[in-house]
Amino acid sequence: MTSIVQNLAPPTTIGQALPPWMKIEWPPEVEQGIYKDWGAYYSRRRRENFAMYYYDKALNLAPGDFVTLYHRSQSKRKTAQTEGALNDSYEAKKIVQGFNIENAPINLEICDALYELNQFENAKAELHDNMRLFTGNKTKAFEKRLIVVDENIKDTCGEGLSPFISENEKLIFHVKELLNAQSIVDSRPLWKILKEQGKCDVLSIPDIEEELLSPLEVARRKRCFDVFNQVYMDKSWIDVLFLRNLRKNPNLLLEQCKNSKDYLSALTTKQYDVVMKFLKMLQARCPLYYVRYIKYKNKRMLTKFREDYLFRIQYQTRRNMISVLRSIRHLRETKNVARLSKYVEEVMGDYVVLKTHRIMPWKFEFMNEVYNTLALALVEQYKVPKHFKQSERNALLKVLRLPTDKSKDFLTFVFGDRSTHQEPDLVDPSMIKSRHMITRLEKRMAFANYSIERCYLLHQIGSTHLKTNRFDECCFAARKAIEESKNCNSYLWNFLSHILITKAHAALHKVERTKEVLAKAHEIALKLGSLRIVHFVEMCIACNEEEYIMKKASLSANASRRESRVSVRSSRSESSII
Repeated sequence: MTSIVQNLAPPTTIGQALPPWMKIEWPPEVEQGIYKDWGAYYSRRRRENFAMYYYDKALNLAPGDFVTLYHRSQSKRKTAQTEGALNDSYEAKKIVQGFNIENAPINLEICDALYELNQFENAKAELHDNMRLFTGNKTKAFEKRLIVVDENIKDTCGEGLSPFISENEKLIFHVKELLNAQSIVDSRPLWKILKEQGKCDVLSIPDIEEELLSPLEVARRKRCFDVFNQVYMDKSWIDVLFLRNLRKNPNLLLEQCKNSKDYLSALTTKQYDVVMKFLKMLQARCPLYYVRYIKYKNKRMLTKFREDYLFRIQYQTRRNMISVLRSIRHLRETKNVARLSKYVEEVMGDYVVLKTHRIMPWKFEFMNEVYNTLALALVEQYKVPKHFKQSERNALLKVLRLPTDKSKDFLTFVFGDRSTHQEPDLVDPSMIKSRHMITRLEKRMAFANYSIERCYLLHQIGSTHLKTNRFDECCFAARKAIEESKNCNSYLWNFLSHILITKAHAALHKVERTKEVLAKAHEIALKLGSLRIVHFVEMCIACNEEEYIMKKASLSANASRRESRVSVRSSRSESSII
């Protein structure tokens, strides 16, 4: 009695943590049966990972047990490991055939695995073979599955396929060419392949180019993903989207949680792959083009639906564009340039960029109107302040609206004051914001089709660099904007780019280069025909000349001081010699 109580007591050491049945030295046959029962127990409760674990332990003790292989194949199919399930079924079939017997459930499992691998032709052939092999009630399961396979083949290759091929003939040939190119395996060394392509092969490690997708292509793929899930998952499609975003969610994968981060990352990725495999099975059995064909069998009805949808989107886009232009003009009248720039970037970078010429036939005219209005608002802010004196200190910086006191940007360290402490790894949020902005503008630059849009993007890149005191990058972007402005004959953006370069040189007190740029800006201001802009540029030139005179006077004064010091030293040395 005491021994039974001791066995039921909670474990006190690592050795006593094993279950009681594992302490007994069972024969291999009995232990294999225990593991198989545990696998069946967990499989009935849909805990397939534990089930396969115990099935693996049972197969290690008895590799030739076809029953265990059959059950493990079923567990693998439940977790979308269909390739492994098919291999287990084939192995079980070989073992059974070694005993000169035929097992209908194992053959049925092979047919199910082929069907779930979307190999409908092979599954159909296997079902026909089994229907000839077995007789009686054993053939009923194969007959039912044969009906399903025939209907799936009819859906995929039936009446809905011809309209789909006729509409996407060019795309199908393009995909076929890509698949043929990928199937060709080049067995030559990497350096020979790259040598023919004219590429460098120093380390034999090719650079992986990042796939840069246009905003329109990103929106198309997102829409296709949503439609795909909505068709096959109905109202549960939002859960698939949530699981997809959960794989890279920083709130779940915390850097501080060293143990759980990798486990949760692997778990979410695995579960998402399982869901997508099942969705691909559904898509292979009933493709999207067949769903659309069933929904709109009448071609006239489909054409009318498309036209109505197109017209509705066009009218709504037109109303939105009129509202946008009204808002932009209002912001220009109120002289709120910062808010206007932000609003234009949001509209053009998030909304208009996703509109095609079919939806928005007036896209080019609208872009011209928006960017020219913004350019006018930016030019209008350049004016000479009231009661301005060109003889005062840093007059050019004040006219150009640049900060004149840089010492306010830097905090002096004060012992005991924690607000002045500078952390070595502290990241400036303004720098992060500017990098994100530049990255966004550069991505838009890769897909900008019009010169006036590239002028705007390059000007904004240069302006962002100027705000973070990267003057060389600012001048580089502004010069590229000047070249683009010549392509579209835009004097406004040409003038704004020259002013941007002027600001960069003036901040560094490069007087001679500022003089050259202001001379070009004066020529463009005369072409613009605005007396206020011409007066502004002439005032900048006068301030720059004043600064040049002051700088030259200070240099001559410093030179005279050095000469006087040298003469004093030489006279002292002569007197000491005498």
